[in-house]
Amino acid sequence: MFVDMHHHLIYGIDDGAKDFEGTKKMIAQAVENQVHTIITTPHITPGQEPFPYETYKAHLEETRKYLEENKIDLTLYTGCEVLYTPSTPYFLSEGKVFTLANTNHVLVEFMPDDEYADLLKAGRSVAEMGYVPVYAHVERYDCLKKPEQLRRLRREFDALIQVNASTVIDKHGFFRQRYLNRIFEEELVDFVSSDSHDLPGRDSHMAEAFDELTVRFGIDLAHALTHGNAEKILRVI
Repeated sequence: MFVDMHHHLIYGIDDGAKDFEGTKKMIAQAVENQVHTIITTPHITPGQEPFPYETYKAHLEETRKYLEENKIDLTLYTGCEVLYTPSTPYFLSEGKVFTLANTNHVLVEFMPDDEYADLLKAGRSVAEMGYVPVYAHVERYDCLKKPEQLRRLRREFDALIQVNASTVIDKHGFFRQRYLNRIFEEELVDFVSSDSHDLPGRDSHMAEAFDELTVRFGIDLAHALTHGNAEKILRVI
């Protein structure tokens, strides 16, 4: 039922699954949460930390083989979560950043205390190279306090916006929830994804988030955020 656009499933690459057993547990939890498609998004920090490209590809194929052998209805795509650095444009131009499912969409993250000017500069750089920036877990950034800031990113760069499922179901933080209510109501968010890491700790929560979105914002928006908008991107493959 759900498409998870942001998931650290592939083991031995980053702070996601530590080993293949961890990957299997994450698969089981994703299936339990009615996820049928995952874009695997290990961290990459261009120019600062080496990325194990061949290991990622090998472990991804190992995981796909496991799904096939066990008849698990789960489709995996390549991707990454790129921490924007000055080297990111070069890495994109050299094909060293995995886009989301081989589309022209790039999942980009920032440090929590980065300034809004940094997010604008990054979006402009990515867009000028012909890519669509997808801003990861926007609720984490101190500089994004007003819906107008998201509207500007969308208006100037056709940027897309992702929020974590765990944030949707979090009942703590009055001001954060008020902010989330506004950006959901104004339809400034495109994807709700798990950002799942090694278990236990950072779980999937996709089914619970869908239920919460349905109650608060209606079934149509809940469907769009958890799979409809993502499937539009995947159809271009």
